[in-house]
This record gives sequence, structure tokens and C-alpha cells, in this order.
Amino acid sequence: METKDDTDRGATTVPRMTTSSANLVMVALRRSPSCAHNKRFVVCDRSYVPSRSIIRRASSSTSTTTDRNGGGNNENDASDSSPPSRPSPEPSPSSPSIDLPSGDDDKGFIMRRLYEIAKPERTLILASAGTLAVTSSITLLLPYACGQVLDAAILEATTGGGGDEGFSPLAVSLGLFGLTGTAGLGVYARSLMLNVAGNRIVSRIRRRLFASILSQDSAFFDANKSGDLISRLANDSWYVRSAVTTEAVSGLRGVVMSAGSTSLLFYTSPTLAMISLLSIPPVFLMARVVGRRLKERQNSVQKLHGKATDIAEEVFGGMKTVQSFNAQGLEYDRYATAVTAAHDKEVDVGKIKAAFDGVVHVAANGAVLLVMGYGGTLVLAGELSAGDLTGFLMYSLLMAGNVSSLSGTYTEVMKSIAAAGRLFEIIDRVPKIPSSFQNTGDFGSLDGIRLDPFVRGKHKGSISIKFDGIRFAYPARSDALVLGPDFSLDIDAGENIALVGGSGSGKSTISLLLTRLYNLDSGRILLNGQDIADIDPAIVRGQVGVVSQEPLLFSGSIYDNIRYGRPSASDAEILDAARAAHVTHFTDALPRGLETQVGSRGTQLSGGQKQRVAIARVMLKDPPICVLDEATSALDARSEYHINQALHAMTKGRTVISIAHRLSTIREADRIAVLKGGRIVETGTFDELIRLKSTFHRLVEQQLTNS
Repeated sequence: METKDDTDRGATTVPRMTTSSANLVMVALRRSPSCAHNKRFVVCDRSYVPSRSIIRRASSSTSTTTDRNGGGNNENDASDSSPPSRPSPEPSPSSPSIDLPSGDDDKGFIMRRLYEIAKPERTLILASAGTLAVTSSITLLLPYACGQVLDAAILEATTGGGGDEGFSPLAVSLGLFGLTGTAGLGVYARSLMLNVAGNRIVSRIRRRLFASILSQDSAFFDANKSGDLISRLANDSWYVRSAVTTEAVSGLRGVVMSAGSTSLLFYTSPTLAMISLLSIPPVFLMARVVGRRLKERQNSVQKLHGKATDIAEEVFGGMKTVQSFNAQGLEYDRYATAVTAAHDKEVDVGKIKAAFDGVVHVAANGAVLLVMGYGGTLVLAGELSAGDLTGFLMYSLLMAGNVSSLSGTYTEVMKSIAAAGRLFEIIDRVPKIPSSFQNTGDFGSLDGIRLDPFVRGKHKGSISIKFDGIRFAYPARSDALVLGPDFSLDIDAGENIALVGGSGSGKSTISLLLTRLYNLDSGRILLNGQDIADIDPAIVRGQVGVVSQEPLLFSGSIYDNIRYGRPSASDAEILDAARAAHVTHFTDALPRGLETQVGSRGTQLSGGQKQRVAIARVMLKDPPICVLDEATSALDARSEYHINQALHAMTKGRTVISIAHRLSTIREADRIAVLKGGRIVETGTFDELIRLKSTFHRLVEQQLTNS
């Protein structure tokens, strides 16, 4: 029989925010004498009221992007209640993001954003530009000086010593060498300052990007592969570094040198100057066409690199499985295919760039040859001195070289803009479930956050839970209903309820919704009568501790992984949690005890050992609600005994949701809810459900038969 919602079981209701604002408000609250403040949010003893500034910001973030929905079946055929294991890399329909401009507006928008990111380093960048002015001035002086020295030497030779007394080409050359040495020091200083500024900028970009990724909702991670995110974090940010430092100053140098050379060309011979400039218009027209194509193809290259990175990460993480199936050849082919696709696209980029560079080279040097031919005619006619022609040719070569450099800078900037666009897509993305962490880059500390005593009500150490008219499908499979269309369940504070059902019935999804990792399609979840949609998700998650069938441990020591539950905990508290979870039963026999390294994803520990560490982590967190998601289903009898001892210690006096198959776990529950097709079909105690001889009875018989 399906449970109905008759009452809130004494919970006090509070005003709810409107749907339009609640979904985008991360619970920043108006200050009042009855509110307790904690960093980026406020917990009030009356209600949760969004501040005007947050509502304004939320209402301005209305643009969204559309993405693919994964294929799905009808609601009774939703065979998997967990997120898709290999989702499409495109964002989901529920994944709002900014609307990036297109075309020239796109370039200007991204360049302005890059300027804002580089702004803290403007002192170093301006200083490097200052050294550029010095080095460029010296470089522009050299052709003029060479021409004057040549004319003086010719005059000296043709007049038989009738030139300036004391003139020495060697002395002039030594003086110019001194200036060149000064320019060399300037180049050194400029390179050093740009390197420092560039490293700071790429570090800042990566921090912002990582902070934004950490703030995203689960639907975002369902829709984006981790390899693509890593590629953006590592590769795209490096492209951006060059755009705002090296390429920016290189472009400035090209402009200064080209402008200076052009001015001196006109000063020397306006006619020759016009000839030398004939190549510039077609080069810049071609640059615009090439720039657009390079940007498009570079974006594809980065996506393909992300795909290859995703394959490598997946294989490295599952190497034991790969080897056990002798699938190294298969995975090699899969990775090689992705790398080859990226290589082929990079070859296309290289062809475009090479063709452009070739055209620029021919145009620039062709202009120099025209100048040399016509300039030689002017020298023979006595209208131009040999020194002036030499200086003019040197300026022409300088201009040609810098025009060519500017074209290269332009293509690199286009590649950087493509990379920056991929970064800003994530940095500016507004999560569907904003929290205190959203896009701050400064996560602070939210250790041990609990609901306000009013929200906890009269129950100490436990919270009542109410699922009210829930309808839910994963965003990537929006047409495959997982819970609903009207899922309802009341759980008393301090009650231990077991959720039982076949695979795909929606049991594990309940824990994801309770911790607000996804938004509901409809309905409410109440904690002591307070709708979690009106509470900062960081606070909600602070109330729930989850122990899953396959807990994730992070690289580091056992001590570090337990401390993850509450980073501010003392050594004594961490040791107490380790003892209570029976972790010390195996660490006492290890040479380094709790300082033993667990390896990547905890690979150095057995399944039972990882479970005990995960339980200790939750015990240290000390949440009023515990969710045990088949926490002992994969363990042997001895390990299960130790885990059950630890679970008994952890769940005492708390509200417990046990997602279980084993009879030993089910029997200990105060109440059992049987799920089928996303609905509750039976509730009651173990004995009551057995007597019904219905769905639960068949599940138990099936388990006994399999045993």
C-alpha cells in the first residue's frame, strides 16, 4: 500500500519563497535581531528570507543553454536510478549558463573579460611595456645609424679624407653595441616580468575555474565528462596565459615597431614608403578570414583533447578491470582514435596557419624587393643616397618582420579566445542549485554546520523527514521517471527506516534528493517541516551523512580521510571516531597506523577497511540524519560484523535511512518501505509485511532462495 501524507507530524511550517526565486537563491538572508550569522548565509529562527541583492542577482541570471536529453524509456522501464555513467558532454536542459556573444562581439566580450583577469598584474605588464618602449627605440635607431655611417664612409672614401675629421666607423659601432646591450637588458627584464605576470594570471584563472566547477550541481557533472573539464583546467588556461601576457606585449611591440618603421620610411622617401606598404591591406584582410577559421578549429581541437584525457583518466582509474578482461588493446585503440582525431584537426589548423604565414612572407619580402629595385634606380639617379637606401631597406625588413609577427600574434590570440570562451562557459555558469560556495573562490569553513534549533524542533540529535508529492527524473534522462509521479513518505525523528526494492526502483535516488544534489521536478522535501528548497544546500548537506556501498577515499592518509568529515576536528576527536568505527582494529597492526597512505581512491585498503574509514568520517561529521546505502552488501561475514558494530554506534539517536537487501539490516529497522517503479507499494514492520505475502514477501523469499 502506498503511504499518504496526512500531517507534518507536528512540524512548524514557514513561509516558502516563490519558485522563480527559490531555485536561484542560495539563501542569503536579511539580517534581523533573531538571526544567527554564519559567513555567507544566515540562519533565522523564523524563516528563510532572501536578500534583495541576491534576488536581483538571481533574476538577472535568466539565460540558459539547451542540451541533449539522454534517451529514456517509460517510467516503468527506468532501469537505473543513478546518474548515467557515461553521459553526453553537452550541458543538460537544466544547466543554465551565460549567453556568450557571437562574432566580433564575442571577441570583444572575451578580451574585456581577460583584461579584468589580468588587471591585478597591470603594474608588471605596464612595466614590461615600458621596457618595450626603450628596446624598440634603440632598435629603430640602428637602421638610421647604419645609413649615416655608410654615407660617411662613402664620403670619406670618395673625397680622399675630405670628410669629418675624427670619424671612426669602429667607434660608432662600439657605441651602438653599448645601446644594443642596454636593449638586451630590457628584453631580459620584459621576459622576466611577463613570465611572473603570466604565471599569476593562469593560477588565478585555474582557481576561479576550479571554484566554479566545485559549485556546480550534479546535473552538470552528469552532462560533462571529467576529461573535458581537466582539459579546460590544464590546457585552455595555458592558452589564455599567453594571450594576456606574451602575445599582448608581442602585439604591442609589433604595432610600435611597424608604426615607427613606417614613419621613418615616409621620412626617408614617401614614394618608396607607399610601395613598401602595398602588401599590408591584403595581409590584414586575409588575417580576418584566417582568424575566424582558426578559432573554430582550435575549439574543436580542445574538445578532442578533452575526450582523449577523459578516456585516459577512465582507464587509469579502472586499470584492474582493464587488465582482468585483457582489454589493453581495446583501450589503446580507443585512446589512439581520440588522439588521432585531435591530431588531424591540429593538422588542419597547421595548414591554415602555414598558408597564412607563407602569404605574409611572400607579400612582405616582395615589397622589400620592389623597394630595393626602385630604390636602386633612385640612387643611380642621384635622388637618394646609398646610406638612405640601406637604412630604408632595413626599416622595410623591420616592418615586414613585425607585420609577419603581428599576423602570428593574431592567430595565437584567436586560439586563445577560443580557449577563453570554453573557460568562461563554466566560470560564468549559474548552478541550478546555488549554495554558499557558489563562484566565490573562497570557500571558507562550514565545518559542523547544523540547522537552527527551531528547525530541529524538540528532537535532540535527529530530524524528521517528509517526502511530499515527489516527481523526479534525472536531467540527462528527463523522459525516464525515477520517482513519482506522486512519491510520498514520512519519517519520524529518530526512526530507522529501511528502503527495499529491486534495482532501479529509486532507492539510491532518495539519498541524492535528500542532500539536494538534484532539484525536484515537483513536490517538496521537508526537514522538521522546513522545505529544503528554502535552505542553503550547504546547511542541508551538513545534516546528512551518507555511507555508500563503495565509498570514495581520497589520496592521503587514513587520518586525512577521517578528518574530511570535519576538518576543524581535534586529534582526539578523530581518534575517537576511528575507534568507534573499528578503524583502529586494523590500523594498530600497520607500521604507520592512521598515517598509512590509502592510495588513489583508497586502492591500498580492502573493501571492509574502506567502509570503516567512511563510517568514521561520517561519525566525525556527527550528522542528525544517516543514510546507509547498502553499506554492507559487498562484505564477507567477518567484515560485516565489524561494520555493523560501527554502524550501531554511529546511528544511535539519529534518523536513519537504510537502503538494504540483507535480511540482517532489514530486520533491525523500525519500519520498512517497499519501492517499485518509483512508488511505495508497501510499508510496515518486518513481520507485518511478511504476513501480507506480497511484494516484500517475494523479495525475502527470493533472497533466501539465492542464499
